[in-house]
Amino acid sequence: MMDTASKMMILGGVLNLFYGLLLGIPAGVIRQKQPTYSKYLRFVHIGALMWGPILISLALALELSTLDAGFELLAAWFMVGSSVLLNAKDTINWLRGTQDEFAEKARLPLALGGLSSVGSLLGILIILIGVVMGLTQ
Repeated sequence: MMDTASKMMILGGVLNLFYGLLLGIPAGVIRQKQPTYSKYLRFVHIGALMWGPILISLALALELSTLDAGFELLAAWFMVGSSVLLNAKDTINWLRGTQDEFAEKARLPLALGGLSSVGSLLGILIILIGVVMGLTQ
């Protein structure tokens, strides 16, 4: 039986794939009318399509972990939450018409991106520790 953390990451992965594919629609419509489109629409489209397999793969990696289920669930929350924050950041930038979030000092997107980075680093660190412990036992 698969644990809650793995189920959460698989669901998060599938939702990311759905969101990434869904945003391919406006990207395709825009590209039919003009040769370029918002880099942030491109980021969220490709980013969500990347996060999907990452989360699903990490759910499988958790099967090797010997950490307590609570730590694994915390890692899953960090990873799935990070993907949501990053998708939100790029979606907001796209919808606002942001050209460069750093140059424009887009406060909310920059905060979301920072939180996403910290969360994903914490999540992957927990998973890495659990997997290494599991492989060395």
